[in-house]
Amino acid sequence: MARPYRRRAVSSFTSAYSHDPLERIDSIAGVNSDRSRWSLTQTAAIAAIEAGTDEFFVMAESGPVKLTVVAVRDQKYLGTERGKSHPDDLVNLLRSK
Repeated sequence: MARPYRRRAVSSFTSAYSHDPLERIDSIAGVNSDRSRWSLTQTAAIAAIEAGTDEFFVMAESGPVKLTVVAVRDQKYLGTERGKSHPDDLVNLLRSK
């Protein structure tokens, strides 16, 4: 697989009210290397990950944690690569910022 065109650090998010951890992310945002801001809806971020044009990560104490696409009941959500061992990982990482 080719390397993504852009690696983006996620520094904030907007949330959608839900008791389901997978439905809590509405959009993600960050700052580019030129200090301009970017923001993508969850749907747009999923499309960019699946197209291979972007890779997103959140900084944790242990280092960068890559965002992934999680599919549940034919619905796609953003999650993290360590989501199986940390079910609410993305929301917790973003809230700790």
